[in-house]
Amino acid sequence: MQRFLIGVCALFSVAACAAPITPPKGGHAGIGVLGQSGIEFSHNLDDLMTPASTMKVITALAARLELGEEFRFVTEIQAKPGSKSGDTLNGDLWINFVGDPTLSRTDLLNLFQQLGVKRITGNVYVNTGAYNGYERGNGWSWGDQPLCFTAPVGAVIIDKNCAYGTVTGSQVGQPATASSPAGVPISISADNVDVMNYADMARQFCSLEVDMARGNHYDLRGCLAPSKDPQGLRFAIYDLEAWGWDNINWALDRVGIQHDGALRLTHQFPQGAETLASHSSQPLPELLAHMLKRSDNMYAETFLKTVGRHYYNMPGSFRSGTMAVRAILGKVGINLDNATLADGSGLSAHNLVSARQMLQVLAYIQRNDSTLNFIKLLPTSQVDGTLAWRGSVTAPFMKGRVHAKTGTVTGASNLVGFIDTANGQRKAFVVFQDALSLDPDTHERYRASKARWPWMTFEKGVLEQIYNNQPVEITAQP
Repeated sequence: MQRFLIGVCALFSVAACAAPITPPKGGHAGIGVLGQSGIEFSHNLDDLMTPASTMKVITALAARLELGEEFRFVTEIQAKPGSKSGDTLNGDLWINFVGDPTLSRTDLLNLFQQLGVKRITGNVYVNTGAYNGYERGNGWSWGDQPLCFTAPVGAVIIDKNCAYGTVTGSQVGQPATASSPAGVPISISADNVDVMNYADMARQFCSLEVDMARGNHYDLRGCLAPSKDPQGLRFAIYDLEAWGWDNINWALDRVGIQHDGALRLTHQFPQGAETLASHSSQPLPELLAHMLKRSDNMYAETFLKTVGRHYYNMPGSFRSGTMAVRAILGKVGINLDNATLADGSGLSAHNLVSARQMLQVLAYIQRNDSTLNFIKLLPTSQVDGTLAWRGSVTAPFMKGRVHAKTGTVTGASNLVGFIDTANGQRKAFVVFQDALSLDPDTHERYRASKARWPWMTFEKGVLEQIYNNQPVEITAQP
């Protein structure tokens, strides 16, 4: 197919064809372009590659098909009928967490305020039965665990299972100090942090690191450059059970509710209980728009687990979610046969998808967008989300023309979606690139100068050829 397009290009004037573009040295690209008459260009279309966050398009479509646009996450407080008498709840209470990625500490506080009691005579049960299995995906990097974009995904999600703190080191040779916001149930220490200048940090290969422990204690270690102002930190919660219990106790205390029993964990929803308080998220389309435009990993994984729970009528997990995605998309003719799905966000290094498989997903979306209303949920070039400033779509004529999902992890840079061409056609496209790497000195020069990365230059060339309705022409690497 590639040779044919190059030959066609030779029949036209020079102005009609763009200069050939060359993939980054050592990299591997998989590209597909779908027009009104079918696939217009293919390059390594069936090679399995790392999808990174473009996996969220697959997850979002499965969620839209399975859950429906009216779906909301609903967190409830329940008790046995008739147990509430005045400002006392006689008996046990259940808090049914369902993996709502939007639930905040303030929402939790409001739930207990809705309850309208001052005393609970029985136990408070924290129900996490909506999900089971691991809280982090198979193939997530252990080195990323302290970072909020890899926060654990359980039924209990409060403030996106992410907490804030600060570290201050104002003078070289003086000890650093750390703190966390009042009332937030984490602790931070900086006893093992040395404050030193950048030159010494580079010479000793020293940086700021963190060790995590039960009870959500974060022990900072390593080195820190001096600054008069506190430096903000964001930590993924490590001990999810403690996080849930500590925040529940905080909320009960703030509202002024005394409970005589214990705080206990359960995986069972109460039978025949009545709902005394509830919190609902926004409807599904708003949640999907947030996930796709901001590339929110927490949202993606809760959708994956919830799809598994809904499809199989059992607790959701990474395993049930990925199997449900295959089944749901298979019913509408999208064959993910030899693809490897390990999570819903694309964080896992185990995910593998071909450009052809992703193109099938996009083709279905485009054919059915009058009912799905999906394309408008994607980031738009120079307008919003992860395409607001992406280097491949900065040309003035590209503003508002590309609606696509980005995908970036170490060694991979991807873009999949739709482009409105110069003559008014809307074409689906996939640009996968992986095995991307530069030597350390070259990498630092690009980073320091903020120059466009080689893979972004290649992506830009592909997109502009598609936009101009020119045959895509790729040359071999030197």
